[in-house]
Amino acid sequence: MSSKKKHIILILVLIALISFRYMTVRNHRAEKSRITIVLPQNTQEDLSSVQEGIRDYAYDHQIKLDVWYKKQMSEKSFAELVKEEKQNRSMGILLVYPEFYLKKNQNGYKYKEVLALTDTMKESYLHYAAFVRREQEEETYRMPISETVLGQIKSGRKKVVYMENTYRLGYESMQMLEKKGKTKDMKNICLKPVRLDKERMESGEYDALLSR
Repeated sequence: MSSKKKHIILILVLIALISFRYMTVRNHRAEKSRITIVLPQNTQEDLSSVQEGIRDYAYDHQIKLDVWYKKQMSEKSFAELVKEEKQNRSMGILLVYPEFYLKKNQNGYKYKEVLALTDTMKESYLHYAAFVRREQEEETYRMPISETVLGQIKSGRKKVVYMENTYRLGYESMQMLEKKGKTKDMKNICLKPVRLDKERMESGEYDALLSR
């Protein structure tokens, strides 16, 4: 075999090896870019802003969402879901207001890969995302805020209210789970409500947020 043919064969082999390595790495990354979301099937809560924050982060960072809707879930079925999602190479599991579908138990649910976005079950999980409760009695509203309330602020009938930014809570929860998937490190998320008054509304500071 001529030297020229040997060089051509060698180059083709190298190209094949590089292509195989590239596909392997890409497929491995694709498998890891999954996050599991568990949402309540029936609730009076408006979860649209939370869900929008979750979806936007997933879109911005090319993460696939495995979404479950649960009306009720036993401790056993929750354990099975965690096991199944581990096998599916999910980077983590975000429970959105689990108080609507998962009962408290004596020992809690101590899964390292679970982040609970919750109001009333923080002590049941190793990691949670929640709003910091204010000691004062100011009115607090959760996004999305109704047009009626916004109109009262604009007119001055309501001097000051506080807004819980559920969009940001959903977005940062996804960010934390992705970080955990890469670094194995996860921390609690505690967001303070945002002060909202006539001056801030007229400044346009929160226009994009309030239009959600």
